[in-house]
Amino acid sequence: MTSPKLNLSGRPVFRLLALVVTAVLMLPLPISAGATKLPVTASILPLGDFCEKIGRDLVTVKVLIPPGASPHVFEPPPVAVAQAMEARVFVYVGAGLDPWAERLLRSQVARKMLAVAAVEGIPLIKEVAKHHNHESPAGEEGHHHPGETKGRESAAATRHDHEQGNPHVWLDPVLAQDICRRIAQAFIQADPAHRQEYEGNLSRYLTELEQLHGDIAKEVAGFRQREYVTFHPAFTYFSRRYGLREAGVIETAPGREPSPGHLQKIIAEIKKTGSRAVFAEPQLSPRVAEVIAREAGVKVLLLDPLGGRPPYGSDYLKLMRHNLAILAQGLK
Repeated sequence: MTSPKLNLSGRPVFRLLALVVTAVLMLPLPISAGATKLPVTASILPLGDFCEKIGRDLVTVKVLIPPGASPHVFEPPPVAVAQAMEARVFVYVGAGLDPWAERLLRSQVARKMLAVAAVEGIPLIKEVAKHHNHESPAGEEGHHHPGETKGRESAAATRHDHEQGNPHVWLDPVLAQDICRRIAQAFIQADPAHRQEYEGNLSRYLTELEQLHGDIAKEVAGFRQREYVTFHPAFTYFSRRYGLREAGVIETAPGREPSPGHLQKIIAEIKKTGSRAVFAEPQLSPRVAEVIAREAGVKVLLLDPLGGRPPYGSDYLKLMRHNLAILAQGLK
């Protein structure tokens, strides 16, 4: 048979992928008569956990972005992408957070995969286009996102500007319910013989997500402080849902450190609001946050948008309850 031509970008990862993908093209479609589990690939751990909770023992789930890595700069190696092509259902974030996934799905190779974008159908908080020398006002609704890992892997070369809007929709448990419904629909489309099981699993998990939502709302209602300073606007949807406000964002553009003037504004905002902490993320370098914390006389606390660390691991419900406890330390 003649393999279809790849219509991917010129990035090295995709040029290498072209060498690997032919073998994948020769594989039979998943969920054939003898298949027992639905192969699923997710771009990040929270989406992978949604798939696990909805599919249970009917699915096998691979997550492409490993724990500790930021999707803002990480791109999976060609072999991992080729393995992802074996999935019947592919779940990713969209809106520019995982652009390699979007490029892959535009190719002819992925024509038989069922794709679920987490952001699909969700009104996105739009980006702020005022970032001249990083002196733009912090806390406006919508931001550009930093793209820095602990190793600072070529951030300038791999910077991802989210022109379509803030993509961190999974951190709002109410929006997470919508994402899970669409994942279940894709599973049913790919594996209609197990519709009843998928629908039952979905119903049970939606109940857990609704309980999480209620618990968060109750806890946040008791916070003394409603404004906070964060390294990266990952929790914008969470904040909007529960009446919090990002009073300052340390890095307002991906992968570039803020100017001294912007840092001074952030420090002044911390002192003005009476915050006891500045919130960083385990996937991003805490160095600038630590400098700000010293100057402002507050501590650094870590909010995790992606999971993969103890004590919560890849469990979304545990991750969100952990983040709630961290927020309470700084705001209650």
